[in-house]
This record gives sequence, C-alpha cells and structure tokens, in this order.
Amino acid sequence: MFASRTNWRLDPNRFTRALEEHRRSGKQLLDLTVSNPTDCGFEYPEREILSALSDSRSLAYRPESKGFREAREAVAAYYSGRIGFVISGKASNRESIDPDRILLTSGTSEAYSHIFRLLCEPGDEVLVASPSYPLFEFLADLADVRLVPYTLQYDHGWQMDFGSLCAALTRRSRAVLIVHPNNPTGSFVKPREAAELVEICSSRDMAIIADEVFLDYPLDRSRRKRLRFPMGRSRSR
Repeated sequence: MFASRTNWRLDPNRFTRALEEHRRSGKQLLDLTVSNPTDCGFEYPEREILSALSDSRSLAYRPESKGFREAREAVAAYYSGRIGFVISGKASNRESIDPDRILLTSGTSEAYSHIFRLLCEPGDEVLVASPSYPLFEFLADLADVRLVPYTLQYDHGWQMDFGSLCAALTRRSRAVLIVHPNNPTGSFVKPREAAELVEICSSRDMAIIADEVFLDYPLDRSRRKRLRFPMGRSRSR
C-alpha cells in the first residue's frame, strides 16, 4: 500500500531491547541521546517567552512563505557581525545580514526536507558523518536521497577522517552534512577541518549543510564565539 521509500525495519534492535530492559529494572539511566532542549536542563527566559505568546498580534493570520519578517530580522541581527558570513560576495563583520536571505521553518526536520529537495535529484548523495544522528536516514529516504557515510575517528578527541570523506565522493555527491556540535559525540568542527572541507566542497561545486542547532550551548562557554563554522567561505549552489 505504501511507497517503498518507507519500507524501514521497525523491529526493535539489540540496543533498543537492552534499553527497555534497563528501564524496566528501575536502575538509574543517563540517556545521552536526549536532545530535546526542554528536557536537558537549559535555562530559558520563561517570562519573555510567555509574554510573546500573549501578544495580541498573534491573533492576526498573516502567512509569509519565508516566515514572519520580524522574526527573520531578529535572526539577521543575531548573525550580524559573526565570523564566516558573506555579504555582497565578501566576508564582513560590519554590514547587516539581509533578512530576505533567511528562511524560517517549523523545525530542523522540515529544513532538511527543503534542503534535500533543493540540492538533490532522486538518487543523488549527501555525505554524513558516522557516528551521527540516526533520524537523517529517514529524512533522506523520504526525499529520495542516498546518505553516504564518512568516518569520524577518535584520537585525543573526535576528528574528521578526510581520507574516508574523499573516498566516498562520487559524481552524484551534492553536499556534505555537518552537525556542529555533532550528535552523539558532542565534538565541534575544528577551524582547520572547516577550512579543508570548504576547499573540497568549493572545488566540486558542492554545498555544505551546517546544523548548528546546539552551538550556543557548549559546556565551555568561553569557546562559543570562536567555534562557529565558517560557512561564508563555501561556494553556494
């Protein structure tokens, strides 16, 4: 009845069964896979958020395909002056970001769906780190995109294996997906790795998809400012 792209194996694997057994035992569990920010102990400006929800302007139906202008302007202000963003073809830390170049979605899953459809023909390939977030497999299947893994190796910290990445490239490679910091390793893309990845993708006219949804929540807050992935130097599609 359903399309073959949804023909996933849904039977519990060994890890799922072991996890269920552990939970039934009542033993303490430290679940490192939890990524819902409302369940991770983050502090939010609750009063401001609730106040915004009570704004009477929310009662007016004003659909905008890119997202509310006010929201996009707020996002533009957030990114303005940050290293790695390009304005008028050159890097700048002074000029403002154009809100018309920002598209808001209801979440990262919807964003991935748009990006995969925008970049890829059916059967095209997107490179993704291994280990990485397992949801990507389902999102790629729904978009008729093939995920190709490249290796993250551990040597006094997690490193991108560029030999593995380059070996995975084919004529159908359209993008490299970076989660920064990565889920589940928590590792950041280092500046030298970012520079090498930009060079590889620029030379092949490939896109870099940088997911930085948790970038502002590093354990070491002093590192936050210098860790942003330098997206502005890659060639756009």
